[in-house]
Amino acid sequence: KGYSDMIKGSISYRTPAERVEWAARQAYIALGVLITSAAIMGIDTGPMEGFDAKKFDEILGLDKIGFESKVCIALGFRSESDEAAKYKKVRFTKDQVVLEK
Repeated sequence: KGYSDMIKGSISYRTPAERVEWAARQAYIALGVLITSAAIMGIDTGPMEGFDAKKFDEILGLDKIGFESKVCIALGFRSESDEAAKYKKVRFTKDQVVLEK
């Protein structure tokens, strides 16, 4: 009850738009856990933005229950015959992605 009251209290003062934004950030936290968990199990993932969220919501019926899509993800196992999966990976150096002060 204490935890529940704390969570409810922390979002009750927010506007509806702020609540949607907060919920979207929570979804991205869950997405990160899903990606990590899938990797541990040897499952490939492809998180995506840039999809037609309104159409996606319509197809899934999310628009009828007050939900909306923010991100989607494909999960699966790569094909053994996928030659692209065997290409050398391109990685940035630490200096290109980490800023140290």
